[in-house]
Amino acid sequence: MAETRRQTRHEVSIPAKLTVDGTQTDCEMLNLSLGGTQVKVNAKYAMGQRVRISFHVPTMEDAIEVGGTVRWSTVDGVGVQFDGLRARDVWALNEYFKQLPL
Repeated sequence: MAETRRQTRHEVSIPAKLTVDGTQTDCEMLNLSLGGTQVKVNAKYAMGQRVRISFHVPTMEDAIEVGGTVRWSTVDGVGVQFDGLRARDVWALNEYFKQLPL
């Protein structure tokens, strides 16, 4: 399968809340980019499933909350493509990424 990501992925370990059909589930973000995330969660979701994810990064006081679409789901986790981040979220994530080891 060809790599189609447009954004650099960063390995992370961030607690998050994944909401699917009104049900909120705790999960852990394993990698993160401006375009999406891989989360570790004890559930499998259908490709195309609409979700909402909420998480904190140290460069912003408020939680980042963004809608997304499940792009893949396996025993290793769920890949979520973000709908689009607000400008302040993009700024906070870029500042956070600068703090991560290369």
